[in-house]
Amino acid sequence: MRKAIGVDIGGGSIRASLFDESGKELESIVSPTPENLDNRSFLTILKDTIQPLAKNCLGIGVGSPGPLNNEQGVMIASANLQGLKNLPIKESLIEAFSLPVWYENDANCAALGEAYFGLYKDTESQLTVTLGTGVGGGFVNKGILYSGYLGNGIEIGHTTSVIGGALCGCGVRGCVESYFSTRGFLGRYQEKTNRRLGHAEEFFQLVREKDALAREILDFGILALAHAVRGAIQLLNPEAVVFVGGITKSYDLFGKTLEKEIRSTIFPVLNDRLKIGSGGSLSGALGAASLVFSKEKV
Repeated sequence: MRKAIGVDIGGGSIRASLFDESGKELESIVSPTPENLDNRSFLTILKDTIQPLAKNCLGIGVGSPGPLNNEQGVMIASANLQGLKNLPIKESLIEAFSLPVWYENDANCAALGEAYFGLYKDTESQLTVTLGTGVGGGFVNKGILYSGYLGNGIEIGHTTSVIGGALCGCGVRGCVESYFSTRGFLGRYQEKTNRRLGHAEEFFQLVREKDALAREILDFGILALAHAVRGAIQLLNPEAVVFVGGITKSYDLFGKTLEKEIRSTIFPVLNDRLKIGSGGSLSGALGAASLVFSKEKV
C-alpha cells in the first residue's frame, strides 16, 4: 500500500506522521520548537523529525501558516514562528531525503484532507473554513485543490466584515478574523471589560454560564462569519461548507445559528444541494499527506 509523510508545522511544535492511502496513521513523531529560532536550527529540527519515517514512501507533504510561496516551497514569514524568514523548506527536504515534496498553506492542507478523508468526502466540491487562532479557508473541486497565487488563495479570514472595524493582525481593520476566532473573541472581550482571557475555552465557558457580554460578542461574530461565508458561497458555489479547527469543539453554541444565517442569505436555489456542518477531527498532518496522494492521482 502506498504511504506518504505529512508534516504539520505549528507555533509550538512540528508533527510528522506516516499515513497509508486510507488515511490511517501508521507512525508519528512530534518535536517542540524552541522560542529562539533561526532558519538553520529550525530546518535541523524539521529534518530530524522526519528522518525516522522517510523510508518506502511516495513523498512528503508539508503544511504551515503563511504567507508562503508554494511554488518555490518557501515560508516567507510566520507570526507564530518569530525568527524565520524566507525559509527554504522544499529545497532542504528534497536535498535531505531525495523525495518529492509539496508545500501548502495549512488551511489548504485541511481542505484537501477533508475532501479526501472527511465527513463530506462524497461531495463534488468543498469549501473548508478553519476556525482557531485565526480564520483560514481552502477550496477543493473534484479532488483538485485551488491554492491561488503562490498558495495564498481563499484567505476568507481576511475578507472584510465590518468597514473600519477592529484592527486585525494583518494590519487591516474589519476582517472577519477580528470577530470570529480565538484572537477575535479574546480581543473584543478585553476591549469591553478590560479583562484578559487566556484561551477560547475560557470565553466559551462564559457563554455557557450566560455571560451577557460574551454572548453578545459571539452573536456578532456569528453574523460576521456567516456573511463572509455567504460571499464565498456565492462566488464558488460549493456542494459542502465544512467548519474545522479548535473552535468547532464549541459548535453546539453557534453552529445552528450560523447555518441558519448562511442559508437565509444565499440564493435559495443553492440550498437545494448545499451541505453545511462541522467536519471531522482530521489532523493537520493528514491534510499535508493528502498533498502527496492528490498529486499522485491528478
